[in-house]
Amino acid sequence: MENVKINRLWVASSGQVAERAYIRIECVYLEKDSSILLFRFDGQCRAYINQCVHMPFRLDCEKDMIFDHTGNKLKCSMHGIVYDPVSGESLSPTLCTGEKLTPVKVMETDEGIWIADQRITAVKTG
Repeated sequence: MENVKINRLWVASSGQVAERAYIRIECVYLEKDSSILLFRFDGQCRAYINQCVHMPFRLDCEKDMIFDHTGNKLKCSMHGIVYDPVSGESLSPTLCTGEKLTPVKVMETDEGIWIADQRITAVKTG
């Protein structure tokens, strides 16, 4: 079996991402400028490419928030499409049903939170 080295890009200390809070990380994804939404939901850090599946706009393009009013679903601030924060799947009954946000692999260690996704080649935090 071949050993594959995982490239990790440090993002933040664990304490910097509270429950249902998020940080936007500017990055290079598949050789294109993009951004990642990294958030904590039910105690676990998760991340998705910051792009609505309906149209190529960032989920937080109009408001500096990514959760709906209940705090239990991700929501596109432009289109109102809601997503399951665990699976990234669209839960909106009329638009993009079954489509999913693009997940980004995240690792959390005692040292902090890392992007561990080979498609991400550069990370710039604010």
